[in-house]
Amino acid sequence: MDQISIHDDPLSGLATAKTFRERLAIVHEELRRRCPGVARMAVALHDRQTGLLKTFAASPAEESPLRNYEIEIADACSLGETAAARRPRVVNDLDVFAAGTREHSKRILGHGFASSYTLPVFEGSELIAFVFCNSLHKGYFRNGVLTETELFAHLTAQLVVKDQMILGTLNAALRTIIGMVHVRDPETGNHLERMARYARLIARELVSRGKCDFDDEQIERLFNFSPLHDIGKLGIPDRILLKPGKLVPDERTVMDTHPLVGRQMIDTLVNNFGFQDIPYIGSLRSLVEYHHEKLDGNGYPHGLKGDEIPVEARIVAVSDIFDALTTQRPYKGSWPNQHALAMLQLLAIDKLDSDCVTVLIDSQSEVVKIQQRFADTDPAV
Repeated sequence: MDQISIHDDPLSGLATAKTFRERLAIVHEELRRRCPGVARMAVALHDRQTGLLKTFAASPAEESPLRNYEIEIADACSLGETAAARRPRVVNDLDVFAAGTREHSKRILGHGFASSYTLPVFEGSELIAFVFCNSLHKGYFRNGVLTETELFAHLTAQLVVKDQMILGTLNAALRTIIGMVHVRDPETGNHLERMARYARLIARELVSRGKCDFDDEQIERLFNFSPLHDIGKLGIPDRILLKPGKLVPDERTVMDTHPLVGRQMIDTLVNNFGFQDIPYIGSLRSLVEYHHEKLDGNGYPHGLKGDEIPVEARIVAVSDIFDALTTQRPYKGSWPNQHALAMLQLLAIDKLDSDCVTVLIDSQSEVVKIQQRFADTDPAV
């Protein structure tokens, strides 16, 4: 027998996988090889600012009963108790939730899953996610199966922590830059919090209506990236950026360069911090460079038309304009939601994406919740 041998490593793909969904699929494949009854693995993220649990990734992705879904953790009692205990939960028979009214319970049971293992994921004292494993067999997570499942669930948890740490570093850099933008071009305090959530809301609704094929991971990245859309204003001289009156044509020409300046800054940021491998980083470049393009081709900086404009840029444009209209600025008062939506409808004739505008109009209860939760001192509702 050879003293030294080289063998295949079923988890080696974790080092080269580009998205979290791909990494989760690799982990799940190896867990299923050892425990064939683990039919599903999934991760949901916890938004500490809102208390929302949001679907993030699942394997197999194409068969997941829960996609594009969110719920307040306060409304998911069993998961809240699991998080409070900071210990894994095993449900040997999911029929215990059969009388429940929560959509996630209905979908899981409706898909035929009969038992589950759930691991709350913490970074320090902060709950950041849950890892779920489901089986079509009752009582599956016992003895050796439970041991293997726990091992792979904790591996997945560490992948979540790493993913969120990298994203946290990116967000810290972005927030620092956003703060610099606001020092020079102040806006209402929670403008970026609101518009980022409008962007996520619009993206989720577009997906549910078959108008967009983003997965949950892409939607989460859009939520994180959208506040940086105006980073290029850092490159605009104060005499133009802070001018109280209307810009003359030469000044407007300079102001209209801020999307290109922003794209250059993003490229520098990505290269300097080594963010090239962050999933969907191209969405950040697109929404910064193209958020002032208009469907009729009269936008800037490239005069793109219709579907030439990336969907993330179209989403951010609607989110940004809506919040600008509904909040007070030094140069204008706030508009009621109804008036702002009417203006968006007019702009949707030839300027803005009509699907984005429509889903925002149809989602007013969620919009009002965002406005109330992230209101400035004089909320515009």
